[in-house]
Amino acid sequence: MNTPPRSPSFDGYEIISTIRSDELLLHSRENTLVNAQIPSTLARSPVQFYMLSYHQDRMLDAAQAFGFPTSPLEGPTAFGELLNMLHDHLESVHNNRTYAAPLMLRIAFSASGKFTITSNGPHPLPATIHQNPPTSYAGSHLYPGSLSTIADPTLGASYLRWQVFVTFDKVIPDLFTRHKTSYRRQYDKALSLLPAYPADFVLNGIHLQSEVLIVNDRGEIMEGCRFTPYFRRGDKWITPGWGCGGNLGTTRRWAMEKGLCEVGVVNAGSVKDDDIIVLSNGAKGFQAGIVRPWKSLLADETK
Repeated sequence: MNTPPRSPSFDGYEIISTIRSDELLLHSRENTLVNAQIPSTLARSPVQFYMLSYHQDRMLDAAQAFGFPTSPLEGPTAFGELLNMLHDHLESVHNNRTYAAPLMLRIAFSASGKFTITSNGPHPLPATIHQNPPTSYAGSHLYPGSLSTIADPTLGASYLRWQVFVTFDKVIPDLFTRHKTSYRRQYDKALSLLPAYPADFVLNGIHLQSEVLIVNDRGEIMEGCRFTPYFRRGDKWITPGWGCGGNLGTTRRWAMEKGLCEVGVVNAGSVKDDDIIVLSNGAKGFQAGIVRPWKSLLADETK
């Protein structure tokens, strides 16, 4: 495995994780169960942050890999301090420690052991904050019962939000692809190939946003620039494994633990135009995408 670069041009990179804040998660039994794996009373209480304990675990793994301090990310005390920092941010920026509308919060952790939290939003899903939802409510796109439901074309207006392109460039996996950091040269390069308004594509009345899937030097799908991808193969959903070189996302971990998908290798050549795939991340949950031909981008650039 490649070691982290030490040249001055890389000074200051941070470990990052992007997490959803949403009042609906206070009513999600599944979200509470995810955090309850932390052995503390605080972690067994409902929180409005999506899979917070999994974000803590992922950042701890990255800190160990990069040689950053680990104590600020270890154990129940770290969970409580991170939870408090997130609420402090909501109070500072939005004047409410339990700000209700969906937000995307970016947690950054430096080599000196310091946290920085920023946010943007609100996000479009869900469109309505329900009053007094049932205690089992999680938001179907946050904790779906199956990936097939997310990919169901009859529900496209609800979940199909992305047009997905597979890049021709090959990436050699390293620590910066296996862990999420602020050093994102490989991903920025792939996204830079998208024109400002790539291949205008509207489906079910929705203007789809664009995502790019990264391919490793063996021609295998690694991950998306923004999302973990899942591909239907027969009666199973497959997500690229650790050996493919991508980072192990929080929602990916949950989907695997729930048996919604299996780890496997997905060759880039097996991904066909108009395939419906599932995408997930820690801010938007689970959504669907439709694979589009890369040539549609090239055609758009010549206009």
